[in-house]
Amino acid sequence: MELVEPGINFFDPREALSGCTPCFSSGSSVETTILILALPISLVMDHFDLALKLIAAGRLDEARIYLEELLRQDPDKPDLLYNLGLCYVDLGQLDHGIELLKRCLKIAPQHSNACVALGIAYQKNGDLAQARAFTNRALAADPKNPVALKNLGAILGREGDSLRALYYLRQSYQANPKDPQTVYGLAFAYMDMGDIEPAQKHFQMVLDMPAPDELRALARNGLREIAVRELKARGPRMDAVFYLLDAMRLFAGKTLDEVREVAFEIGLQGQYGLDINDPKETHVLRSLPGRTFSALELLCIMYAGFKRIEPGMDIGVDLGEEWGMAERLMDDAD
Repeated sequence: MELVEPGINFFDPREALSGCTPCFSSGSSVETTILILALPISLVMDHFDLALKLIAAGRLDEARIYLEELLRQDPDKPDLLYNLGLCYVDLGQLDHGIELLKRCLKIAPQHSNACVALGIAYQKNGDLAQARAFTNRALAADPKNPVALKNLGAILGREGDSLRALYYLRQSYQANPKDPQTVYGLAFAYMDMGDIEPAQKHFQMVLDMPAPDELRALARNGLREIAVRELKARGPRMDAVFYLLDAMRLFAGKTLDEVREVAFEIGLQGQYGLDINDPKETHVLRSLPGRTFSALELLCIMYAGFKRIEPGMDIGVDLGEEWGMAERLMDDAD
């Protein structure tokens, strides 16, 4: 499993650079770009600050307009080149963003955040060698840059070097322990190294801290994968065999639409996490009212349901051995 996920590795180095507090201005319009050329220098700087605030607010197209006009007045200003380059990278125009960021480095070779941004751009276009080179260059200029440390860990994870990925992610975490992306990266690296207890701990930490919905979903997936690994590590689970047998009997008298309703409802519940190793965790189903189910029981019901709906579908958990035992018992009962 790769360490890198969308939105996880591509950390925004602006927060390490600008120091500006996001202030979500009520708006700007295209015609303001005409006026910038005639403004005194103090107001030009005000527009640079406004561009940074628009970037922080995610209003990249508006910020780009301000920065383009400011760059026409001062084409060799590193911070303009850096922020405009990063805008283009975030907007998906990687080639133009890379060109601007390299111009920034040509003028200011020690601009570590431009190196970080180039590492991000090259990660996005899949050139991990260049991504690693620029991220290492950022760390040469600023060895404790938590963004560069985290991105280097992510790159190494994608390259399959989980040990070194863990090393750099730990350093990033020590510098910025409240960053959920770093915590998630640590969880993933620990899991790739087979160290399940800290992996589980860090996935849970992501769920316990303010984090984007996408990242929380990835952390829940990580916890589910750990649970499935533990399920299979101990050989066949006899409780799963009998849950599967019960599910076979349950679905024997139901139509395909009824089976689909139950299986899909469980699948939706699974998006929020099911701890199959905790017998005290109970759930209810709208499609099967009047009783409660353990998480493992739900997993077995869903497995049996998809065996009926689409037998060849991979639902992300292997209960084939337990299923075979349940089928033998079902045959005996018949």
